[in-house]
Amino acid sequence: MKRILLVLLPLLLSIAASGQQTEVTGTVTSAEDGLPIPGANIVVEGTTRGTSTDADGRYSIVLSPDENSLIFSFVGFKTVTIAVEGRSTVDVTLEPDVTALEEVVVVGYGEQRKIDITGSVANVQAEEINRQPVINPISGLQGRVAGVQITNSGAPGASPQIRIRGVGTVHGNSSPLYVVDGVWYEDISFLNPGDIQSISILKDASSQAIYGVRAANGVVLITTKSGRREEGTTVTYDGYVGSQVVTNQVEMANGPQYAQMINELDEATGATPRYEDPSAFGTTDWFRQVLRAALITNHQVSVSGGGEKSTFNFSLGYLNQQGTVEGHEFKRYTARLQNEFQAFDWLRVGYTITGAYIDSDDIPTGIWHELYSASPITPVYYADGTYGDPNDYKAGSSNLFNPQVTLDFFDQTSPSYRMT
Repeated sequence: MKRILLVLLPLLLSIAASGQQTEVTGTVTSAEDGLPIPGANIVVEGTTRGTSTDADGRYSIVLSPDENSLIFSFVGFKTVTIAVEGRSTVDVTLEPDVTALEEVVVVGYGEQRKIDITGSVANVQAEEINRQPVINPISGLQGRVAGVQITNSGAPGASPQIRIRGVGTVHGNSSPLYVVDGVWYEDISFLNPGDIQSISILKDASSQAIYGVRAANGVVLITTKSGRREEGTTVTYDGYVGSQVVTNQVEMANGPQYAQMINELDEATGATPRYEDPSAFGTTDWFRQVLRAALITNHQVSVSGGGEKSTFNFSLGYLNQQGTVEGHEFKRYTARLQNEFQAFDWLRVGYTITGAYIDSDDIPTGIWHELYSASPITPVYYADGTYGDPNDYKAGSSNLFNPQVTLDFFDQTSPSYRMT
């Protein structure tokens, strides 16, 4: 009996070992320059399971006992199939594919040869967008894409103006079409930049054709982040706090200088100078009174992960951006849930839900004109606490402003909701 057990024991151990899964790791590099290839695809032969390399070209994948070959591929390189043969480390070098110009690029619902649209499609990854603290995802493209002009107003929550190779329409809206995960939008200010995986800009007709006349001013394709298989659950926090201030402020005349210039203007027009002693006036610095160092804070928490059959990504975001004018403030709350399921080998099902609530405390549109025009000899308040009146200082009809009054009596908010 003991002899039988001694004979069977190695056999049982080998059977148990053969039923275990094997983790294979390695690095994918280029044969041309020896550099690592980030984003290369690794798929288990005969299945739809796979992974991709990180920024250093490294990968990790788990194989079942009956799986022995891996397929390595990347755009512009030849696809190779490697037999694992029990190894735990498999390093691969990919050869450049001289026929890469015949590859296709997805443009909407169809595809075209890469050689036909090489110069008309620009792609920016999330790492480049998130290198700078931006409120709107489009602001992160500023100076990064040829042929794309982006102008920011600086107002809290304001969408930047984007022009792709100039203006393509004479009448109507000259903004591009935004396509987020296949859904069309006129504006993407509700979208949290931290939820974006990549942005592609279609610049001309060869790549925009599938979208028709809506693409006359260009198309911005946005892909949001999703969970990744075989990675377990990952919790990520991104945030920053900063300050915005007005720079290169125009130097204005002080009280005595202003009164002296008004007297000189009166004399030049034949009128009697209105101020007996210009040097007796004090100075109200309306810019210092109304402007401030504005605080901006942004926080985002995301949870992502996945298994063999499903992936998920959930995020919550909060943004609070103050304006440089007192009372101006923009708040944005965002939530996003993405799920994907491999229902069958031939069917993948998924959904993305995005919600946003925006609350903006507005300021009057003419406040900057008043800051430049208000008389510096008019006080903000009198000694009894009432507002200073420009009429009491013979300011004239062209600058009867007390900007503090304008701000204090202006009460307008612009809340908005969006669910996709």
